Amino acid sequence: MAIQAFNKADSVVRTLDSIVRSRGSNAYDLLILQDGCSESNQTEKYRSAWGETVQALESWISRNRDHFSSVRFERSDQNNGPYQTAERLITWALETNQSVIFSEDDIIFEYDAVEWFERALAHPMFLRPNVWAIAGESRFFDSYRHVPSNADVLRALEVAHTQDLIDRFVYLDFLPSSCFATTREKWAQFAKTRGLPNGDRAVVDRCLAEGKRCFWPVIARCRDLGMHHPLGYSVRWKGLNHAGFKNSYVVSGMLKVASGELSELTSQKEALLNDFTRFWELLNP
Repeated sequence: MAIQAFNKADSVVRTLDSIVRSRGSNAYDLLILQDGCSESNQTEKYRSAWGETVQALESWISRNRDHFSSVRFERSDQNNGPYQTAERLITWALETNQSVIFSEDDIIFEYDAVEWFERALAHPMFLRPNVWAIAGESRFFDSYRHVPSNADVLRALEVAHTQDLIDRFVYLDFLPSSCFATTREKWAQFAKTRGLPNGDRAVVDRCLAEGKRCFWPVIARCRDLGMHHPLGYSVRWKGLNHAGFKNSYVVSGMLKVASGELSELTSQKEALLNDFTRFWELLNP
């Protein structure tokens, strides 16, 4: 389990707390790498928050160390940026493990998130050479800036239940930047790309150009809550009111636990779910 941190003390603690609550996480080694503050473009602006994050992480580790097989926390001496930090962290984790679950510091894991990653890592479809990683988030049931009504949520939950969507996955030519799992062999193919400036976009460009895929759950096991955090990377470069927004209104914790075999979503069911997606997209031109 590899967690990337920088200057968001409140956010990274929420992420780590959710991992502790996720079933099976106690069997994992936990690695936390905090990017440095020195020599960044806004060192003085972030110095205080960076120090608070160090203290918050050290305090959290002292309370939760025994939950994991082992815990290691390292800090960079200088600022490397999010892309190089992610590359270093994942490569570090894979030095002693065959696979890794990576997360930025603003992801909330559902109770069955770790189980989802484990099931997907072992699935024959993930072992295909053109599949690079496993996502924890979902591209379905996202209302963007809008708050769905209770009726919308209930309708979506009914569809998710009757169609057994908890056990369904899709292949997308898009690899998320915020949270994913992969193996040592697959990581070797795109690690250097992920560490480039704008490496998350560069990996997606390679997926499109080379026919690479990512294994996505139809029902989200992870949620990204940090796109509008005032100290976050998105806000720093795009402003507090930037257009990007994620709002998953159906997640696995709202449904019964997975009980069947993971299987690919049929085209007919995917068309049904796209109706939900298009509805919210029309509200977000």
